Amino acid sequence: MEMKNIDHLLHSFRDDLPDSSQTAAALDRGASLEEISELAEQEGFHKLASVLFEAEQEALREGSAAVEDPAIATDAFIQSIRGELPDSGKTAAAIDRGASWEEISELAEEEGLHQLASALFEAEQEQLRSPV
Repeated sequence: MEMKNIDHLLHSFRDDLPDSSQTAAALDRGASLEEISELAEQEGFHKLASVLFEAEQEALREGSAAVEDPAIATDAFIQSIRGELPDSGKTAAAIDRGASWEEISELAEEEGLHQLASALFEAEQEQLRSPV
């Protein structure tokens, strides 16, 4: 996904966001994809957050100095989400003890953390398709 495609996509999402939204404000000021994605997830704009996560992953894969191992990128994503989770949740506890992606994904789904669950599911599928 080229940057101009991402920009076009962001503008199309922006048109649907209320002006009072923090995500809309971040889009308007040209914030990083990571920040926009985090705000979108917090505000319940899961489709936008998911698209941005995919764009970030693709950018990591395409960059010449990119993380060679997508597992590292996925682990970094898990840790960034962890910072937003309450310590009392099952998902947070699983992340803290280094549980498998599959277990974290299942708990995330149970707790309504659909972006995390789907991102981990995709990462698991990608690992299964990629020869090690």
